[in-house]
Amino acid sequence: MMLTARKPLTGKRILVTRASEQAAGLSRKLQNLGATTIEIPTIEIAPPSNTDNLDNSIRNLEGYDWIIFTSVHGVELFLQRINSLQTNVSVLDNVKIATIGSATSAALERAGRKPDYTPDEFLSEQIAAGLGNLRGKRILLPRANIASKRLPILLRERGATVDEVTAYRTVYPRELNAEELTKTINAGIDIVTFTSPSTVNNFAQALGDKRGKVLSNLKVACIGPVTSEAARKAGINPIIVAKQHTIDALVEAIVDEIRNHSK
Repeated sequence: MMLTARKPLTGKRILVTRASEQAAGLSRKLQNLGATTIEIPTIEIAPPSNTDNLDNSIRNLEGYDWIIFTSVHGVELFLQRINSLQTNVSVLDNVKIATIGSATSAALERAGRKPDYTPDEFLSEQIAAGLGNLRGKRILLPRANIASKRLPILLRERGATVDEVTAYRTVYPRELNAEELTKTINAGIDIVTFTSPSTVNNFAQALGDKRGKVLSNLKVACIGPVTSEAARKAGINPIIVAKQHTIDALVEAIVDEIRNHSK
């Protein structure tokens, strides 16, 4: 009789804090490795409250040398506005496009456009350096309303003119509260996952001063250095940090941590 190999995450209960429309992908990968996942989104994605700046940038794409998409949401909401304006996606053919991360690249490619540049790591320094000589170049940066200012600062330091427009808003979920989070964690959680600084910050806001006590016996997993730094600033110590800014790398880092501590 053949014995079925034990999956690496069997018996582990993992909290997924991604936005509801993205949580399923991470949950499925973890479940395939034996984990039980619990989804409590700590961020919610909403369209801009006003699309005038976004729409104007789409109407004037010929004036840009580069568009930089830093997330799947940025791509999807930008494409939605293109459709809403009854503009053909072919308007993207005459401007170079950089994407951050494999998932963002895939979202763009689903629309029939391959990125011209994707850095190996999600680091502002690498993005800015990878675009080459930017003096006199005009760059469009459609992203979240609360995105870090680090990237546009670096681009401007390299001589570019940067237009930042809000493609989507990252907001605090109305259903998120300390009682639900604490109850879920106390019921049995082994690992809490964070996939962006916003997921960290809203988690910390929900728990307030209780977060240290609530997380004292848990492993915290972050998708990359930017998210892990946000966790540290919020007083959360990430034990697991993915080397790359991808969901696959996050899952791999979780598996490595569990295997290393089960030997």
